[in-house]
Amino acid sequence: MSPHEKHEKPLVVVIGAGVVGLTTALLMQCNGYDVTIIASEFPKNGKVHPDYASPKAGAHWRSMCDEDDTRAKGYDTVSYATFQELAKDPESGIRIRDAIDYFGLNPTGHEGRDPWWSKIVEDFKSIPSTNADFPIAYSYKTPVITPNIYLYFLLNQFKEAGGRVQQRQLAHVTEAALWVGTKSKPVKIIVNCTGFHARYLGGVQDLMCYPTRGQTLVVRAAWINETITWISKTGAIMYVIPRANGEVVLGGSHEAHQNNESVSASKTTHILKTIMERYPRILAPGTSATTAANGDLLAKFDIVDQKVGFRPSRVGGVRVEVEHGHTGDGCPVLIAHNYGHGGAGFQSSWGCAQDLLQMIEKARVETPEGQHAFAKL
Repeated sequence: MSPHEKHEKPLVVVIGAGVVGLTTALLMQCNGYDVTIIASEFPKNGKVHPDYASPKAGAHWRSMCDEDDTRAKGYDTVSYATFQELAKDPESGIRIRDAIDYFGLNPTGHEGRDPWWSKIVEDFKSIPSTNADFPIAYSYKTPVITPNIYLYFLLNQFKEAGGRVQQRQLAHVTEAALWVGTKSKPVKIIVNCTGFHARYLGGVQDLMCYPTRGQTLVVRAAWINETITWISKTGAIMYVIPRANGEVVLGGSHEAHQNNESVSASKTTHILKTIMERYPRILAPGTSATTAANGDLLAKFDIVDQKVGFRPSRVGGVRVEVEHGHTGDGCPVLIAHNYGHGGAGFQSSWGCAQDLLQMIEKARVETPEGQHAFAKL
């Protein structure tokens, strides 16, 4: 790398403005890169397309990675610590809440052993459970994120740090070098954070990517200040996640390879009935036993919205890696990938972005053959 390039801000394009794309772009912008985000959709008020999954996430930190998955554990650890710091800013949309997780089976696979994340979260305790279907329970402190606020926060932080955005669609990953690359310096790094759309993006077309449908409800229940999760023996998950504005997310469903955008009335009924039975506190204070047991189920709740979104899942898990490529006119470029997070986009976002940044730093001084010749870019 030449002395001139050491002081030059490399021009970077990040494709995608979900939580992964925004986090990666912000981290790179704050670490000496000149970053533009290109996306077909950015955080905004109102309805968003179901494929734009991040605004519809439950979005609280709850690690579900395997005990022997060192990489994923590292991602979640970094993200937990970062969210704790960001929660100190009231504009971030992050609050630290009490959390209780109920399990049908010990998540470690060993009776009497605490999960790996017990050592990184605050106030971890093993607590008694009175539910025979969920005999194992843990309490701890966890970050709870209001997605729309937090995504705006990331985008604004990115812009304030000098980052730029372009709203357009791309057919091929190397099209990201166009327009941006008409400046006096070429695009040197393209970062693919397209989630499920990596399956269709030219130059990537990762057939390992698939959608996992999720359905949730948002209800007004300002008296709820804790997040509750139930993980059954079969892996089915239900949850209660409070927002800072008095709304509470109730979920959910986990339907791999399903892309139906319509809200299912039967799933809505199942979610409400199940959570009401397991967690009666979700009903308004003063609700009588008679009212709770009878009448229209939907009438018992102040429903704000019902949402369907698609988690960007991938066979084999998240792809975080860097490869050497060329733009359409033959110019060399680094192409980095950060996608396939499934339901772990928020909880692993900062760890994945940090790992990718380190990979990019290493690749910038190495050719595919390992020689130090990246300066020609």
